[in-house]
Amino acid sequence: METDSKPKTRRQHLGRRNTVKLLALLCLPAWAQADVEIDGLSGEVRNNVELTLSVADENCESPEWKIRDLYAQADQEIDQAMRAFGYYHSQLAKQLRFGDGCWQAHFVIAPGPRTSIAEINVEIRGEAAEDPAFVKLREQLLQQRNLALNHADYESMKRKINALAAEQGYLQAKFLTHRLHIDKQQHSALIDLVFDSGPRNRFGVLSIDQDVLDPALVERFVSFKSGDYYSAKQLAQTHAALTSSPYFQRVDLQPDLDNIQDLQVPVTLTLHPRKTHHYTVGIGYDTDKGPLLGGGYQNRRLNRDGHVLNADLDVSPVLATATLEYTVPLQKPASDYFSFGGGIKREDTDSYQSLSGKLSARVKKSLDSGWKQTLFLDSVYESYKTDGDDDSTLLLLPGGSWLRSVSDDPVRPRQGYRIEFNVIGSAQNPLSDINLAQAHFAAVWQHPMPWRSRLLVRAEQGATLVDDFSKLPTTYRFYAGGMNSIRGYSYKELGPTDAAGNVIGGRFVSVLSLEYEQGLFDDWGIAAFIDSGNAYEPDDIRIKTGAGLGLRWYSPFGLVRFDLATPIGQPDGGIQFHFAAGTRL
Repeated sequence: METDSKPKTRRQHLGRRNTVKLLALLCLPAWAQADVEIDGLSGEVRNNVELTLSVADENCESPEWKIRDLYAQADQEIDQAMRAFGYYHSQLAKQLRFGDGCWQAHFVIAPGPRTSIAEINVEIRGEAAEDPAFVKLREQLLQQRNLALNHADYESMKRKINALAAEQGYLQAKFLTHRLHIDKQQHSALIDLVFDSGPRNRFGVLSIDQDVLDPALVERFVSFKSGDYYSAKQLAQTHAALTSSPYFQRVDLQPDLDNIQDLQVPVTLTLHPRKTHHYTVGIGYDTDKGPLLGGGYQNRRLNRDGHVLNADLDVSPVLATATLEYTVPLQKPASDYFSFGGGIKREDTDSYQSLSGKLSARVKKSLDSGWKQTLFLDSVYESYKTDGDDDSTLLLLPGGSWLRSVSDDPVRPRQGYRIEFNVIGSAQNPLSDINLAQAHFAAVWQHPMPWRSRLLVRAEQGATLVDDFSKLPTTYRFYAGGMNSIRGYSYKELGPTDAAGNVIGGRFVSVLSLEYEQGLFDDWGIAAFIDSGNAYEPDDIRIKTGAGLGLRWYSPFGLVRFDLATPIGQPDGGIQFHFAAGTRL
């Protein structure tokens, strides 16, 4: 017996069914409610039966003749749904009742023995027989021997083989045999797959149509060359690199599969440029910084070598910045570039006020390991004032940062992590007033939990060695408090104090946060959290803790967070409102 049946996936019917039931509850007396009961099943098998039953989509207003017709065909629908999961001997008892202005259907299903996969034969012929990727896939497929039969898994096997062939360049590949044989008497199944990959294709001539950049620069975006094995993955990587660059509005990358000669696939790349000049204006609000107003200008093509100029201005009552940056693409222009520029920053918090200027040179590079590395040299002059100090400092700071972010979805991640590590240093010289070494580590880990919930853990650790703390600018001191630190406290409210009780910042910071989020609807959730830590000196560590509840909205433009938090162990702490937008991974 050969079959290609698979589980029904009529989720839209389930959603409509729930809506109908809700309307019935609202509009009709409690006794007038359509209901379909299913006993004897659980888990994914029960779900598949529920999705398959047409009668379950009806309500009390449906005519009796229609209910009876759909009820009659339920035997066939249930049998099909059970077979999809390997139950070929299920037995059904059912009952339909009319009365009190509505109807109820009751199904009792005895699933019987489940068919298991007794044997799997996966034979790869052609050049792919020795391809390590196909050898690995075949070994994975054979591991399903002796598992319970699920027709969807059989279909998935075929899709995986076809997908790998397309990805690896076996463009003439085909199945010689694809058979699922069921022995109902023995409750066993045989899967027989014979796949002929044919010869493996290679990339042929690449034709590039564009007139805004130096051809040599465009070619550096391309991750393949003529003569390489054809790879759908390489095509996708090239398309993504060009699309994410600032230069092109639309990227058309087409393999010419109709004109393959000598197993060579010609490829045509047509690039449509973005506008050279780009302007942005934005407004917003952040409880740490207050009302926000921002604007920016970008010249995307200063020349045919792909040089880019960025100018940005962001203003708020707490933090205001203005920056100018000139960027030059390097050998891998999609990820690696050199930039230089400068900027000014004004910051006015509850703990300090500062005004600083910076000149900077940076080299950014994406490493093969997945980390993004930035090496930089900053020259900073900052004047700053705390309640107990008023000074200025000149620093020449070489340093580096390493960032790795992994998630299952860039816009709405359910699981993933983000790790960032920064180091800076300075030796006293005519261009630097102090000896300084500083390291800072920050990490976020998110993991899905049962019942549409997730757990989020956040950690921060920083340490500073400095010969004269009074000469350390406030920008490089550690503070705690705020939306992304310890909620329940104001932005940078926490840290070591002077003799008068004024917060002056510290050499160290440690923060640990635990958050549990429960999904409510498709785009909403609630959260409970606790944050603990502080900025401190080694001889005076005072842990502060805040806890609270939050509302999460997964909007079309990203995550929006609303939090209410209060300090723990602070009778007069009150309640702090926090608001922020953007992903945390």
